[in-house]
Amino acid sequence: MKKLLAIIMSCLTALACCFAFTACGSDKEKLIVYTEAGFPPFEFTAKGSTEVIGVDIELAKYIAKKYDYELQIIDGSFDTIVAGISEDNALGIAGISWTAQRAEAIEYSDFYYGGAFQTVVYLKSSNPVLADGVFSKLNFAGKTLVYQTGTTSQITVSENEADWGISEKHDYDSVFTALQEVNANTYLIVDSQVAKTLVASNSDYAYATIEDVEAESYGVVAKKGNTALIAKVNAAIAELLVPDGNGKTQIDKWVAQYEAIEPAE
Repeated sequence: MKKLLAIIMSCLTALACCFAFTACGSDKEKLIVYTEAGFPPFEFTAKGSTEVIGVDIELAKYIAKKYDYELQIIDGSFDTIVAGISEDNALGIAGISWTAQRAEAIEYSDFYYGGAFQTVVYLKSSNPVLADGVFSKLNFAGKTLVYQTGTTSQITVSENEADWGISEKHDYDSVFTALQEVNANTYLIVDSQVAKTLVASNSDYAYATIEDVEAESYGVVAKKGNTALIAKVNAAIAELLVPDGNGKTQIDKWVAQYEAIEPAE
């Protein structure tokens, strides 16, 4: 009986060690990726799900797989991503548009997505003036603008509010929260790809590019001076931007894939 008990205890100990190694330990280097799951189709949760998905999550997975990293996704507040990256093994992948101010504080990768515009989301019933599909600046006079905190949407409003003649502006932690404020006198300012996804699920809204507002491009960011990690990111991006026989890159395919998924509100 003692021998049998010893054998059982030995087996249980071995199983426990095996479980501990599998569940708790990994000899892979960890890659931390900060994102904000309120920016479809780049990072969001699908309706009825809590899993963070999107173009940027696929990009993070691709980088981790290419360099054999253990990937850790941290979903937080967008306005803390740029300011908060302090680790050598961390990236911000969250549809982060390049600006000169941001580039002073962080390292930027090559662009993986271009042609993003700041757009305005409005109620169709408000009938704003459009010139060849472009939202006239005259529509902003006396109106209220809403946007997500810490984004280039906020920067765009700050840079143009005097010229546009707006009456008020308000920032929100989430694009979805800001969208709830849109009415006949209130417009949402948001990136074009996000606007496209938002209006696809609600026929009361439409969106348009804004007169005299230039296009933006997204990059991956890292701690200032961390050029070694950014070089790895650039190599991965270069692979993802190689067009196939139909002229589509992997990034293009991911955008199309996740545009087709309805986001949770």
